[in-house]
Amino acid sequence: MISKLLKLIFRNFPVLKGKLWKFWYTYLGSKVITPELKFMNYGYFSDDFKPQLSQKDEKERFPIHLYHYLCSKSSIKNLRILEVGSGRGGGADYITRIFFPKEYHALDISTTAIQLCKSFYKKDNLRFHVGSADELPFDNQLFDVVINVESSHCYPNFNKFLLEVKRVLKPEGQLLITDFRSNSEFSDFDKLINENFEIIAYEDITDNILLALDKMSEKRKKQIKYFLPKFLFNISSSFAGIKGSELYESFVKRELVYHMYVLKSV
Repeated sequence: MISKLLKLIFRNFPVLKGKLWKFWYTYLGSKVITPELKFMNYGYFSDDFKPQLSQKDEKERFPIHLYHYLCSKSSIKNLRILEVGSGRGGGADYITRIFFPKEYHALDISTTAIQLCKSFYKKDNLRFHVGSADELPFDNQLFDVVINVESSHCYPNFNKFLLEVKRVLKPEGQLLITDFRSNSEFSDFDKLINENFEIIAYEDITDNILLALDKMSEKRKKQIKYFLPKFLFNISSSFAGIKGSELYESFVKRELVYHMYVLKSV
């Protein structure tokens, strides 16, 4: 019953969809305050992509892979970067340590998530901001690259987000974006991207996401049981993409498809 209600909201009520995701991430921020939980994305795995990680980062190898693989598609060293939808800040922390941007600004709509990030991470070139994806609190043409990882499916107005990204990007700046959509949504998603950006690179990484979820499911089951009330287990498992959950099976059946783009502002 809950999953059917969520599907109805996601398909027909974009404003409610955004508020639901905001509530979910804010709830996690208030209930799970340990710095050990740094990532909530679905990860990435490929046999021929195995970056060397520190012992600390090894614990979150597959969610890190998603960030690392996306950022390896472009040069961000010594550039001014904005991440929209930074969540619990694990990606922002990793990218600043490994890819050496000049500045990294991480923005999220969840006040509790940003408060946690400010307490977890202390770097001179890393700053966290509360704000909305469709009303970015930054000046025009400020950033060289915008990063968006598994966040845009939450936005009630994806087109407004793209317009805001174009506004804050420097001429010929890049948007690195990876996320999932239902097959019914993808044509509109792709159309909006083509109207606003030049596509430099594109990949369907659905199979790589499933491989990562296979490897992470047992760990995430334990985390859900440890951190959250028992009555939230089923819905939390679906949000987390646990193997066998409705969301996981939607990837298997390709009702949901996961995409990765490198885009240039035009």
